[in-house]
Amino acid sequence: MHKRYVFLTSDGLTDDMKKKFFDIIRKNPKEVRVLYIPTAGIETDGARESFAIGLHELLLMGIHYDNILVYNLELLLSKGYERTYSSYIEEIPMVAKLLTAEELKAFDAVFVSGGDSAVLCREMVRTGLNNTIKKAINNGLIYVGISAGSMYAAGNLDEGLHIISNAIIPHWSGDKRIDLPSDSSDIPLTDGQAIYIESNKIILI
Repeated sequence: MHKRYVFLTSDGLTDDMKKKFFDIIRKNPKEVRVLYIPTAGIETDGARESFAIGLHELLLMGIHYDNILVYNLELLLSKGYERTYSSYIEEIPMVAKLLTAEELKAFDAVFVSGGDSAVLCREMVRTGLNNTIKKAINNGLIYVGISAGSMYAAGNLDEGLHIISNAIIPHWSGDKRIDLPSDSSDIPLTDGQAIYIESNKIILI
């Protein structure tokens, strides 16, 4: 039975969170393999800017560029669609097909970026990755959500992952919360905060 490791962040991993991330993986950063899903942030130029920032932050963590697979769900076929004129291709590159839970074992972590959580959810459901990614998380794939990526994994959306039942409000500008609610009320996260889940343990960091 694998442990679940999930970081639901407001604006990305802080230095302390990065240390925790690498403590879990126990690999040299240059050996870490990341699946990077930018889909929530590609429908406006303002959101697209975050793509460069996301890659920049991964590289600052010491993760090698060649070990980052940029996986835009909007380029994938819908689940159930039968290939026609591309059916002659026997080996579809990873970037152009729905990855299986087995193929996701090649990665140490998935980073799901910010933007529009509804767009992300729509594409997760359309492609069928929603079911696969949940299995992969339960098999030990580390999930790092950033803003919309955190909202998708929390209780914000009917068809989200619902790793926690509470909805998350990222980029909260009010008072900083110091503990988790005992009920299903919303959880505001200021930038620099995150909910960390390890198996069934849930803490605010």
